[in-house]
Amino acid sequence: MAHTVTLLSAGNSLGVYIPAKLLQLQLRKEGIPADIYMLEHLYDDETRENIPRYRKAFHDSFKVAKTGYKLARDSRSSLDESKTAALLEQWRQDGRRRFLALTGFWIPVLERYRDMLGGTEVDIRLIRLDASDTPSFSVYGDACSQFENIWLYPPGEERIAQTIAVSTEKAVPFEKRERRYVIHGGGWGIGTYKDKISELTSAGAALHIVTYYREGAQQAAHAGGNHRYYLLDPEWSPWHRNADGDLDFPPFAEIHASQPNTYGDSHDYPRAFELIRHSSGIISKPGGATLLDSLAAATPLIFLEPFGEHERSNARLWESLGLGISYEAWQAQHYSADVLEQIHHNLVRARDESGNLLHEITNGR
Repeated sequence: MAHTVTLLSAGNSLGVYIPAKLLQLQLRKEGIPADIYMLEHLYDDETRENIPRYRKAFHDSFKVAKTGYKLARDSRSSLDESKTAALLEQWRQDGRRRFLALTGFWIPVLERYRDMLGGTEVDIRLIRLDASDTPSFSVYGDACSQFENIWLYPPGEERIAQTIAVSTEKAVPFEKRERRYVIHGGGWGIGTYKDKISELTSAGAALHIVTYYREGAQQAAHAGGNHRYYLLDPEWSPWHRNADGDLDFPPFAEIHASQPNTYGDSHDYPRAFELIRHSSGIISKPGGATLLDSLAAATPLIFLEPFGEHERSNARLWESLGLGISYEAWQAQHYSADVLEQIHHNLVRARDESGNLLHEITNGR
């Protein structure tokens, strides 16, 4: 029987949570048990209760978000000791030996678990979803090197070593796509995407606009025009389990001025990915999950101002491989569809040539 894979994630970024959920579903399809644990399950009550306030502040001001990025610190100060000790004991009783950490903030917990087991072998791998260190890893410095690090985009190599497949469906041919662009700010609605909507509208672009709070979504829907509006349910939290004890993809609905929101079920991947598959481009900051979406759908990434140095590295990589273009460069080319079509073909080739992280994880079961 295959050993259970324990996926360690966090809700501070859907760019960490969504890949963890994708891997869980894909592992289970291979007959390998897989569970997700969220860092928020271990937070003290005050820290967890403050998350919605931070999220709203980061959404409202990119300047505030960038300040918060610079203040990343060791997670130990936010963890509840009794919850942490109980989880470690539960893992020991369950005999858990295989761990994939998609955020570095789990490192102190993993160190404790390894020490608790003494000489028992534990397979711990750090999954690096960006082209350079994120704050969750860099805050621990050399401690990262005590575990196996699996980089999707090895630093300095300008290549895609492997990817997490959002979907195995064939890419929609560019000429069959709607001439419409998905514009969003990642899981928390962070970045300069809101500032670009008016000038894109003036240029005649049609958009799929992802919104994050009900008031803003309804106001946008009543504005009319050629755009379509969607809402990530603001009441949803990635660390809340459903009736079956599992975690879900974020509820996602198209917003209409005169109709109630209808959040459909997501099965193999987030519902927003279906929009991306049929769109001509993604306009967003270059987060790790957005890179996965771009490659899996062969949808060009038109990247906005990065959130931190790791996203700057992501943008440089995608641009160097011909898989994306900066918003400013695209704008200078009068929002050219021909440029995006060539990028689409580059993405199709890159997707075909990329390794799949699932295969490395399942090697040896």
